[in-house]
Amino acid sequence: MPEPAHVRGTITDSEHIGLKRAAEFTRTGSAYALEHATRPSTIGFALASSPIALLSWIGEKFLDWTDDDPSLDTILEQAPSFILFTPGNIGAHENPQWYVKKPLGFSWFPKEIAPIPQAWVATTGNLEFYREHQRVSFPLPETFIGGHKFCAWILTYACKGGHFAAIEQTDQLLKDIEGFVQQVWKAHG
Repeated sequence: MPEPAHVRGTITDSEHIGLKRAAEFTRTGSAYALEHATRPSTIGFALASSPIALLSWIGEKFLDWTDDDPSLDTILEQAPSFILFTPGNIGAHENPQWYVKKPLGFSWFPKEIAPIPQAWVATTGNLEFYREHQRVSFPLPETFIGGHKFCAWILTYACKGGHFAAIEQTDQLLKDIEGFVQQVWKAHG
């Protein structure tokens, strides 16, 4: 998603890191999208000619776009649903026709291939729920061992998740969906 013209709000450190990852993905990993957009028949015929070609195309995305490589069984279970996959509308914030007027929720996972900052998501619709999943740490209390003072940090929530968060972080995404529904229900019930 290109940066919207009229953004309100700040971008977090995690979102800045995500934008750098998105720029790298655009540079090295998005040619497939250009192929789909400009020569859909060419890639369509190639992928339709062989189930192995289609599976390797889809499997590559699972291996490249996830935080941890999914098992072969997971890829084989999920591949059929991507045969009917239709990409989203890139740059929807630029066209008022695509603005989501109903309550919109968004979950941000740390290893998404092209993560969108909250301030940018807000330009695409009525954003009422946003949850950023990130690695969080906190200091442990000072400890004295043998007369020496030690200070340490502990990682309390090592969040994971990439482009396929529904597969990688099923429970966490479900909590987000439940939280969104509860919040919207309470506000608009």
